[in-house]
Amino acid sequence: MSELHKEYPFIHIYAQHKVRQPVIIKANTEGLCVLLNAIISAIAQPECNGIAEVFDGDAEAYEVIVKVVNTHDELSPVPYQIAKQ
Repeated sequence: MSELHKEYPFIHIYAQHKVRQPVIIKANTEGLCVLLNAIISAIAQPECNGIAEVFDGDAEAYEVIVKVVNTHDELSPVPYQIAKQ
């Protein structure tokens, strides 16, 4: 197996498919730092989204968007509810 490049933020987030299923985040150190910065940005400026620009295991670039919400309605729908529809 080849090692992940240290200068690139790699993250893979495995979403829930069922109730109470854990969410798993796999990442290199750089990926976790970029995600942490996005979380801090979202907390510091709740009117804006925190954004982490990262790569998945296939080296495809994507964004992780961190939003601060204040109501249950803003959290809905959850992924496993969408799949049932």
